[in-house]
Amino acid sequence: RKPVELRLLLHARRLSDGYLTVGRSVWETEEGTADLNDTSATRCEMLLSVNLIRDVPGFEGKCEITTVTHGVSPGIPVSIGKRIALAAASKYIRDIRQVFDK
Repeated sequence: RKPVELRLLLHARRLSDGYLTVGRSVWETEEGTADLNDTSATRCEMLLSVNLIRDVPGFEGKCEITTVTHGVSPGIPVSIGKRIALAAASKYIRDIRQVFDK
């Protein structure tokens, strides 16, 4: 069973009331070409990922996270992909919470 791999280029910008991040998959090698011979992992492509993180007025230390992601996983069946996507979204929120719970 091969691991699922995702390489992401992420840009973040501070807003007046939070942060905005925009991400896109990148598959190029340092030479600017795709490494088609590397079959060590199942590749997933994130066509677009946008995260909006804003302060919640009236609740000090609380924030609202809005996430929109569109990805493609050609090596994974749709039924399994949906399950993986829900699990990944939950893990994403847990990971963020864990950083701030320390």
